[in-house]
Parts: sequence; structure tokens; C-alpha cells
Amino acid sequence: MQSGWQQYVFPVAPRFHITPLIFSHNCYARMRKFADCKSMAPYEYPNAIVFDLDYTLWPLWCDTHISMPLKAHTKRKVLDRYGTEIAFYKDVESIFLELEAQGVTIIGASRTATPRVAQELLSLLHIGEKPAIKYFHSLQWGQGSKIKHISKAAKELRMTNELKQGGFVLYDDEYRNSDVKSINCTFVHLDDESIGLTRTNFEKGIETWKRKHAVT
Repeated sequence: MQSGWQQYVFPVAPRFHITPLIFSHNCYARMRKFADCKSMAPYEYPNAIVFDLDYTLWPLWCDTHISMPLKAHTKRKVLDRYGTEIAFYKDVESIFLELEAQGVTIIGASRTATPRVAQELLSLLHIGEKPAIKYFHSLQWGQGSKIKHISKAAKELRMTNELKQGGFVLYDDEYRNSDVKSINCTFVHLDDESIGLTRTNFEKGIETWKRKHAVT
């Protein structure tokens, strides 16, 4: 690690706490810097990113494709009653680790009819060294519009102003959920169920949000 690296890294904030930053910022965006092992590249993130679950984080519907009980085969793979393997899409882990490191609020929003199954999957599958469920600041369930899910999460997290001012982004495989644009939430359509959330479509989504709100 190069000397002087620390000056580019913002401290990770505990949940529901805003990290003090040395830069000024508006109410919907905070400047952060993210670096991988090859290079340092500046990124800006919205206040909160919302993820659908089925065919967004994993390649199945947890209310129709899974037979209980579930058991962990490894920290990255779960098996159902018939040995069906369940895992996140390959880029999900690195994206979640990045968002946590940068203090971005992570929200789950799912219409699944079996939230108990989804919760168990999130508890058994690990990201880094802890269960995936621990990365979420809020999980919203139930039939109906994602508008309801996101609005409820924003209220619970005391982020209604951030939502109104465009600080939320939803990644979802179902285009019907693009109606969240009506509450000023940027919608990112994941149209290929075979790959779900990828590094490419994640970054394209961030760029869409930046253009929409003229973030530079």
C-alpha cells in the first residue's frame, strides 16, 4: 500500500449515521473515492441504492424455484431440499463490499410471496465474512408497487428528503417497476436474467443517476 493512501479514504460510517466529510456536498450526493488494486478512480454515489432480489441478486424466484429446507453448502452457496444450488450473481459481492465501504445505504425491495425464504437465503449466503442480510439497512416485502417499498424504507431511515431530491437508485429486472421514477428514484433495468446485477450495469446505473441530477 502506497504511503499517503489514507488521505483519500473516507471513514466507514456506522449504519444510520452520516460520516463527517471534509468536502462540501448537497443533500443527494456525497463525494467518495473508491480504488481497486490497479488504480484509484473517483466515484460519486447516491445516498441509497435499492435492490430487487429475484433475478437481480440471484438467478431464481425464491417463492417458486426453491424447496425448503435450506442448508449452507459453503459461505457462498446454499442447497435446497433437492440439492438445487443457490448463489449470488458473480459481481454482487464486490458491489456490496464497495457500497458498504463507501457508506452507501443499501435497501432491499421484493414482491416475493415468501419473504421468510428470502430472509433465510440472505442469512445463509455470505458477502465477505458476514451474512449478506447484515449489509441491508432496510428490507421491504410484499405485493404492490416498489413505490410503496421505497417510500416506506425512506421514512423508516429518515431519508425522505434524500428521496425527494433524487438520492435513490433502484436496480430491478422488471421494467414495470420503472414507475418509481414518479417519486424521483432513478430506475435501472436489468434486462438479462442470465447475468443479473453486473459491474457493468451497476456502473451504467450510477452514470444514469449522475446525468439525471447533473452530478459532476
